[in-house]
Amino acid sequence: MPAPLKSLRASIAGKKPTLMAWVTYGVPIIVEQMGEAGYDAVLIDSQHGLGHHADLVNCLTAARAARLPALVRPLTPDAGLIGAALDAGAQGVVSPLVENVGDVEACVRAGSYPPRGARSWGPYRGRFLIDGDYLEQANDWVINCVQIETRGAMDNLDDILKVDGLDMVLVGPNDLALALTGARDIRKPEVVEACNEILKETQEHSVIAAIFANDIDYAKPLIAAGWDVISVGTDMGLLGGAAADVVKALKG
Repeated sequence: MPAPLKSLRASIAGKKPTLMAWVTYGVPIIVEQMGEAGYDAVLIDSQHGLGHHADLVNCLTAARAARLPALVRPLTPDAGLIGAALDAGAQGVVSPLVENVGDVEACVRAGSYPPRGARSWGPYRGRFLIDGDYLEQANDWVINCVQIETRGAMDNLDDILKVDGLDMVLVGPNDLALALTGARDIRKPEVVEACNEILKETQEHSVIAAIFANDIDYAKPLIAAGWDVISVGTDMGLLGGAAADVVKALKG
């Protein structure tokens, strides 16, 4: 059996920024290619991605083969979907569309075994990731993450970051821009100010700060600012952009 994976916490603590590939196609070989490219972690997107549960399991198998810690973003912050992703071998879950403390507490409960939470037992692949007893280590191994992408989440940010068991937040600037301004301009002052506030408060509360960047130009200042985890684009966007560059170069 392959050696256990390094924990995502250890990866983040040892390297800033941690570069996280964002995979939407649900195709295992793309996950392996992201590992070959040098990414530090991968997020498998089931909210805005193409795959179903079987594709998710295959992508998580590929992540282990590529030695990539893997997070999953489920379709909704449903307890069953959170547990299913962890059982399948995710190191953590990024729950979208949370608004308040109650939402976040529910996500933490779903991602944690008793007595902290109410996760049901059955880690058919998750148990392969840890050397030793999975149950004893799972609550410290799993990354409970929520997205900050709504006005409600911003309004309740300080209380959300105080939730016991919350390990990480991931900022979605595109949805946050829509929520705050009604447009998808992630460089508007209101959006930039909100992202800066999120980073400041995560550092104060010792919560891992992750963010999605549409492009490299947007990402570079995030590195200097001290974000822990950064994703730049998606597999779909990278493929489309590279293909467009080839056509432009050859056809003008």
